[in-house]
Amino acid sequence: IPGGPLDKADLSIKAGMIIQKIDGEAVSESVDFAKLLNRKEDKFTLLEVTDAQGQNMQQITIKPISLREEGSLLYKRWVKKNQDEVAKLSNGKLGYVHIPGMSDGPYRNVYEEMMGKYHDTDAVIVDTRFNGGGDLVADLAMFFTGERFLTYATTAKEVGYEPTARWTKPTLAMFNEANYSDGHCFACGYTDLNIGKTVGMPTPGTCSFAGWEGLPNGVRWGAVPISAKNKAGEWLENNETKPQFEVKNMPGKIDQDIDQQLEKAIDELLKEVMN
Repeated sequence: IPGGPLDKADLSIKAGMIIQKIDGEAVSESVDFAKLLNRKEDKFTLLEVTDAQGQNMQQITIKPISLREEGSLLYKRWVKKNQDEVAKLSNGKLGYVHIPGMSDGPYRNVYEEMMGKYHDTDAVIVDTRFNGGGDLVADLAMFFTGERFLTYATTAKEVGYEPTARWTKPTLAMFNEANYSDGHCFACGYTDLNIGKTVGMPTPGTCSFAGWEGLPNGVRWGAVPISAKNKAGEWLENNETKPQFEVKNMPGKIDQDIDQQLEKAIDELLKEVMN
């Protein structure tokens, strides 16, 4: 994993190599190697590693990371893979950003990438699949609906335009069954405002404000003090939002690194920018 404990310049570790021992204990089919790493986060750990043929053993010392850190690295790897896929299949015409949650950090990241790295692309895929919610829907709707009204230029060339703080090119939104709370609010708002095309799977109706309380015995419970309605006045609780293009990532495809939803998103957004 890029950025993981074994991804170090001074380690000659490659994919396909085999960890034979962890702190002197052999790794075998009869042993769950996870228990050999239990409670060793950020502690020096000795590994014995060989090549795929079990030869050329070397001993290395690393510091294991937590499951949370591993999840973060896997997420970054997934986003990078998607960005590379979009750039490749669109020949650099499209950009790709993912919004994991509706908070300040993801917003700053999306703003930085779209107004920086992807500023000169023709359009951007906004992937919100697996979005855990928060409170960002209005900011995103405002950002994605910019419209040029001034162009700064000389007689020789254009040098700028207004607005400079909003995205003025096409976007396409992706959402799925795992969008929650404000993740559903975004899917609904993006659809109702007709900002752009949508691809993915129906999002469950969870657009509401949740209030959470804790009890002395550790029990945590929640309720919905305020719900939400769409432009048509319909309650959004238990009212799913369907994408314009419904695509399911099928078993046998997604496990082979084939993201059918992303491929459809690329195809549909390219159609829009090429017209």
